[in-house]
Amino acid sequence: MVVSHKFRTFVTMKATDQIKSAAELQEEAFKEKAKSYLVCFTEDCPLHDQCLRWLVGRYADRRLPAFNAVNPLNPHNGGEQCEMFRPSQRVVMKRGFTNMYHEMPGYVEHRIRRDLIAAFGRKQYFQMRKGDRLVTPDQQQTILVTCRHHGWQGPIIYDGEQEGWVW
Repeated sequence: MVVSHKFRTFVTMKATDQIKSAAELQEEAFKEKAKSYLVCFTEDCPLHDQCLRWLVGRYADRRLPAFNAVNPLNPHNGGEQCEMFRPSQRVVMKRGFTNMYHEMPGYVEHRIRRDLIAAFGRKQYFQMRKGDRLVTPDQQQTILVTCRHHGWQGPIIYDGEQEGWVW
């Protein structure tokens, strides 16, 4: 019984460590992104609590003499229709699609690959295909529409998935 109690305590400690680590990982990611990401400091914007640019800006090093920041004087920024707004919700992004073409006939595969390279560019297409670059939900939709357009009704097989922000 004593071993069981110790085990439960250890598992509970591990679970709380993992929760704390997720918050710490988010803070580290935001601090790192603040160095090069276009941030926002518009406090009176009605969307700032939901905006990734504003949240990352909260982690910016205030001692730096300059930032890469959204222009608060631009009338199109900082309102309900802000052009620079990025949602702060995490989304499921796919990683790699090296196995997507295995079940497709060759002529369909060739057409889909050609159209995806035209849509994303050669370098970005191969980075996404190999899994070096995550595939955002919008890009997943482009891949799906392209496959359906060329008559492929089978599943779109990705190598994995990961939750993250669309920077």
